[in-house]
Order: sequence, then C-alpha cells, then structure tokens
Amino acid sequence: MKRFQLMFLSVGVFIAIMSTSLFAAPIGVPGATVGANKSVIGPELNFVFDRDLAAGGEAESTQAFAKGEVGLTDRVDLNMRIGFGQFELKNIPGPDVDTDAGPAFGLGLKVTWAQIPDANVKIGSVLQTVRIRAEDGDNRFSWSEYDAALGVYLDAGSHSPRAGQAALVPYGGIVWSGLDINGGAAEDDTFGLFLGVLARMGGNFQVGIELRIPDQTALGINAGFAF
Repeated sequence: MKRFQLMFLSVGVFIAIMSTSLFAAPIGVPGATVGANKSVIGPELNFVFDRDLAAGGEAESTQAFAKGEVGLTDRVDLNMRIGFGQFELKNIPGPDVDTDAGPAFGLGLKVTWAQIPDANVKIGSVLQTVRIRAEDGDNRFSWSEYDAALGVYLDAGSHSPRAGQAALVPYGGIVWSGLDINGGAAEDDTFGLFLGVLARMGGNFQVGIELRIPDQTALGINAGFAF
C-alpha cells in the first residue's frame, strides 16, 4: 500500500508540473479524510452553469472525471482526478469560444485540523487545482482555476449504516477561487459558498451532490468505493 501511495503521489506531482492550465471541480467534504493507508475511487461529474468573468463575460463548462483519494495520514488526503472537460466563453473580447472536450487532470490536498466532539462536527480545508486544455477549431484554449476552501461537516462515522440504509453527511463552507484564461486573470468574483451532502451506504459505497454559489453556479455529482 505504501508503494501504491508513493506512485500515486509521484504521478500527481508530475501532472502538476507538466500541465499548464487548471479547471475547478467540486470541493467535496472538507476534512472527511479517508484515513492512513486507505483509498476511495469513483466517478465525478461537474456542471458549471454560469461563472461571471471580468468585463461582463460568462463561462459554462461540463467535466467528467475518475477521482481517487489516498490517505497519506489519518488527517491528510491526496486527491487526484483524470478525465475530460469542455467549456464555453461568451461576451468576451473577440469571438465567443465553444471548445470540444479536452483532457483534464487534477491534484489536491484535504486536511482535517479541528473538531468539536460534543457537536459531532469536524473542520477541514481543501486546496486543489484541476487542469484542462481544449480546442475550438484550430485554436487551443486553457482555463486555470485555483481553489482554497474552509468548511465543516457533520461526522456520521459513529453511526455506521446497515445494509440497505444510508448515513447522511451534510457539509458546507467558503471557498476562494482564482481564474485565469490563457494565462491572464479573468475572474469577476473570487469568494463563494459550497453546500453538499454525502450519503454513505451500507458497506463501502458512497454518493454525493454539491452546489457552488454565487461566484459560480455549479453542480457536482459523485460516487465512490472505499477500500
């Protein structure tokens, strides 16, 4: 397992160095780390219905990822994403942009750093980037977004669901999100909110949904299998 974690980390660092554009993704449950030597893998879909750009522009996007989380320690996770994404840019200087699907990569860290035992609440942070490059005709475009989030969640770990039942984990917080388009700053608003709920099924299966507002209107849907 330690070799697997080292390989995962090495690949993630390589992607972070070699890629030249970033795209945001759902924050996920802040502080809900998987635990040392444990992992979660599964699919993730993200729909950005609207993000305001500087000078009155707007952006939309759809992305599909395979996501993996690896517990480096009991309090720190490494998150990785690999998949595809496309985006549209409207009301920008010059012609509008509507790209085809292009490759996307992501890397991030999730940290649990505080808890309130009496309230069954945990507090954590997420730092992440997701990289996408895509083409519109003969032109290649990049979108770079950086997320730093602080949030809380209601820990359902002490209430393990039985088969056929689900334990719900509500969460939310604030997020700072910077945006570059083709290397230039393009964001209109940088601070937003995220709200979501994760359902842990009997066994090791989980599904979740997340909303991000008002800096962008985005909906994320994910599933995972823990092992």
